[in-house]
Amino acid sequence: MENKSSYKTKAIKESKTSFCWSINCYDGCSHGCLYCYGRVIRRKKYAHWIQPAPRSNVVGDLKKDIDWLNKNPGAKQKIRDIMVCAITDGYQDMELVHRITRQVVKQLIDNGLPFTVLTKNRNVLQDAELFRGYDKCRVGFTVATLDDNLRKQLEPFASPADDRCEALAELKSKGIATYCSVEPMMPDNRSDPIAIVDRLRDYVDLFEFGKWNPYFRKCIQAKTGIVYDEDYYVKVFAKLIPYLETKGISYCIAKHSEGFLKARGFSFIPAQLVTDRPYPKPSDVHVCAGVRVAHPNTSPSTSAALPVTP
Repeated sequence: MENKSSYKTKAIKESKTSFCWSINCYDGCSHGCLYCYGRVIRRKKYAHWIQPAPRSNVVGDLKKDIDWLNKNPGAKQKIRDIMVCAITDGYQDMELVHRITRQVVKQLIDNGLPFTVLTKNRNVLQDAELFRGYDKCRVGFTVATLDDNLRKQLEPFASPADDRCEALAELKSKGIATYCSVEPMMPDNRSDPIAIVDRLRDYVDLFEFGKWNPYFRKCIQAKTGIVYDEDYYVKVFAKLIPYLETKGISYCIAKHSEGFLKARGFSFIPAQLVTDRPYPKPSDVHVCAGVRVAHPNTSPSTSAALPVTP
């Protein structure tokens, strides 16, 4: 942002996510996902992490940030997408009590700021009327598997897979832009990205794919039997990318998977920000030195996408 020496934003933070900026409404997350990188960043043990607390100051801090941004339009223009939330879930059940995320989203909308919501909880539907008609937002779900037995192991307290799929369909029916993060793709046949695309392609405007980074290998192997396998990812991407291209499905790859793909000769499409819409279709991109980029006559992503999973 401009004039960082005179003002440092308190709620809107530069982020190592694909969205460049983020707001986190809670500290911790009750969904209890085994692969969660949030507790790595926050340096918390699992038992502590799944007992979240509201960040009660975030609403007031956001108001201060917005007041400053409205007085500094050049800085405001640089904020092209804000992830709500980056290292927690803004719609975990605690939100039903505190409504912090709702207050945050309302401030962003009232002041014309762009944002992407990413959640694993159908509670987000309670704010659908806020998103509806606002063209600078999109609402997304993480869907790493359609198998609810695996979901219960990996994401024990998040919404069931079917609930997330149905919520995406409902959001789309209301005219709200949608997004699906198919990550982490786990090296297991129950985490099939093509099956997820086939289930959701009519309801999702943009898919994002990424491998397991992986955090907590031993824990996940002990609880699920899943073993990290790079050869598995080579085979998955070799099948997935041509499938998406053939079907004309808008997609991108999480930045944290870029090095893995390029090292193995795959193309890479960076994540698009909400302000990059309309997204380039696969037919509107070409390969240059192993990196997929949009043709000059399309609306390409101009962001330097950063990793969804640090």
